[in-house]
Amino acid sequence: MTIRSAGCALGVSVLAALLLPHQASSQEPGVVELLVRVFDGLEEVTEDCEIAVYAVGSRDTALRATLSDDGWTHVDVPAGFYDVQVARRDASGVIAVTWTERLSVLRYADEAEGHREIVNLQPAFGALLVHPHQSWRDSNRAWRAGVFLHGSVGRAGFAPVSEDASPRVFVLPAGRYDLTASSPGLEVSVSDIEVPASRTRMTVLPATDKSRP
Repeated sequence: MTIRSAGCALGVSVLAALLLPHQASSQEPGVVELLVRVFDGLEEVTEDCEIAVYAVGSRDTALRATLSDDGWTHVDVPAGFYDVQVARRDASGVIAVTWTERLSVLRYADEAEGHREIVNLQPAFGALLVHPHQSWRDSNRAWRAGVFLHGSVGRAGFAPVSEDASPRVFVLPAGRYDLTASSPGLEVSVSDIEVPASRTRMTVLPATDKSRP
């Protein structure tokens, strides 16, 4: 399940998304593009997986996700709640089957490019998705981001899965982290982000310019 940090555009809590889905967006009901990637700890295994999406509580009819050149699997679903089955296969058959149940797939204003989820086969891991501030998107700024254990900025940190894709994807052991990002003439930070186990946290960078007094 994707969890929004307090700094995200809508500031929607997980509880609100679960209890008040009819208030999450004025565009519902509608079709939402669900994008999923799969990791085994720090190793990406999306290409080895088959992803099936079921209406919550049902196992009758599955929607099958298709892997795209962008590295994400894609499937269009009506806004709602779903159980997602990930089957990791090799040449001899299924290695492991993982379920993510009661996944909230709703349409939010800050997810114009689709609702993204990271599934990790190791339950101690979570993920952080970092979106640039809208002003950075509008100006097509190049930017970099790094994540550090909370209170350890300046020490060795964690790099995103890709340096040029947006949002930046960080696959992390569950814990609390600090985020720094920079673009020419700009530096911003977000402190004490909780990345829960088996969850996807999403945050949007602030527009603060720390290069100016």
